[in-house]
Amino acid sequence: MPRLLGVLESQRQLGGASYPPTLERLAELTGDTPAVTSKALSSKEAKARVLLSRAAGGKTKPAPGTTLVLLADDLQAVAQSDRLLELQLQSARQPDAPAVDLAQLPKGLLPALGRAFKAALVQRLAERRLPRTIGALAGKKPLFFFLADAVLPAAGAPARPAATTASTDAVPRPTAPDGARTAPADAADAAPTEAPSNGAPAASLAGAPAASLAGAPTVSPDDAPAPATPSAPFADRFDAAFTALDRDSGGNNYVTLRALRAALPDVPRATFDAELAALRRQRRYSLDPSDGRHHQMAEAEREAGIQEAGNLLVYVARRHDA
Repeated sequence: MPRLLGVLESQRQLGGASYPPTLERLAELTGDTPAVTSKALSSKEAKARVLLSRAAGGKTKPAPGTTLVLLADDLQAVAQSDRLLELQLQSARQPDAPAVDLAQLPKGLLPALGRAFKAALVQRLAERRLPRTIGALAGKKPLFFFLADAVLPAAGAPARPAATTASTDAVPRPTAPDGARTAPADAADAAPTEAPSNGAPAASLAGAPAASLAGAPTVSPDDAPAPATPSAPFADRFDAAFTALDRDSGGNNYVTLRALRAALPDVPRATFDAELAALRRQRRYSLDPSDGRHHQMAEAEREAGIQEAGNLLVYVARRHDA
């Protein structure tokens, strides 16, 4: 039993898709069969500290591949996790009925976990916060589905129909700041036709760069100074890159390692991985693996991933439980 708890604790430290593990995965990590592991978890000592996500009914034993093993203290956190939602949706969906009613998703879970999970789903809908692989239709009976099961336009569906464009005649012209005069729309026609006092041709003033008119020297792109070497700490740069990339991709709290490596091109891979490992130890970020069932991973995304405990980790998520 101590060894089993030690393995479970180590998976908890890894976070992301590593915790909580399924009963099947925990058995694999301990070198036992699911039956042996399940029996060990049924001991009095284990029951005081460990929970199975799915309740056994009568002679029916929890399915090893869809039952999570978690420490009792983590019940609330697991109820709010993307991992539990993905697992429950995968278990409940049918090929001819891929969208699942919110009320159906908690079925089969341990009662306490099921109640917390249902409340978390309601909160997710209110906050419009879902994993990057899942969508939902809000309403009286909300439906959850994998995006891979939906038919979407190539560029993605709009959030709502575009508003009718107002007449351009109703749009006020912009005003210049500080009371400056605003140039007319036909500025080219309004350019001076008389030669300036310095004898320059009048035509040269129309459309001339402001710097040239002011007598400022023009700088060739070849003469432009090289960008300065980044001096900010890796953690600050990583935070900024994650925030920007996550916002651009819809704010689902998932960014690929490939995109983050590309955002910090001056950081060698070994340094990047070591610094990211430090952020994970600080519980600031977690890594998730490719889900081969619902997202066809590009080769470049695989190459940017990190192999760990038999998993290819390719997604980065910001943790909120630090």
